[in-house]
Amino acid sequence: MGIDPPEGWDRLAGKFEQARRQAVRVLAAHLPEVDERELVFRVRCAAGMLNWLALAPIGAELGAEPAERVERMLIPVVAGAFQGTR
Repeated sequence: MGIDPPEGWDRLAGKFEQARRQAVRVLAAHLPEVDERELVFRVRCAAGMLNWLALAPIGAELGAEPAERVERMLIPVVAGAFQGTR
């Protein structure tokens, strides 16, 4: 999920705002020590990484892998963005 609409997609701004609020609400419940601004930053980073993976040449490589293997590789990477602070 992206957290901001692409440029020129203003008609979808409300949907993106709703998705952002939902994501922050769920994450805040699990990461009470992380403020909203940082949660939004983390979601943007994770979304950007996933977008890059889908659009970059590695996306084609991942597309050739079984779903279970891709899941096993990606979940720890994305989950790392949503761990608590240290």
